[in-house]
Amino acid sequence: MHDEKLLAQVEKEFTTTLLRARQSIRERAKAIHPELQAPGYRILSFLIHNDAQQQGALAEHLELDKATISRMVKQLESMGLITRTTDPSDGRAQLVSITVKAHEAWKASGNSLRTRLHNRLSDWDEADVQRFADLLHKMNEDREDLR
Repeated sequence: MHDEKLLAQVEKEFTTTLLRARQSIRERAKAIHPELQAPGYRILSFLIHNDAQQQGALAEHLELDKATISRMVKQLESMGLITRTTDPSDGRAQLVSITVKAHEAWKASGNSLRTRLHNRLSDWDEADVQRFADLLHKMNEDREDLR
């Protein structure tokens, strides 16, 4: 068992990291579109990494009900960030895809984030950066613990 003070310190630093990550997501969302909120950002993120998806798959992955996803998809579509097309494998369903405009904005906002991270770590020793990456990987190996 670890010392309670040590665990409290880890919890404090982890909470600070999470709060900063949430702020970073809000900033990145605004850079993509001034009206984009965090839930819409999550949809874009999923589509960037998984290509076109049916709304049901989005609802399942994001653990939101289908009505909420439907509302969010309509909003993102009105912002010009996503499009809907008929799914060729199931004519009753629609595929949701990210637009070229959204993809370019995503890429630009990611470049900005990467630049900030690189600047933040630029004066770290390479061994420290590797150790940090290894520890983050170790912590993220079992994501079920963090749900």
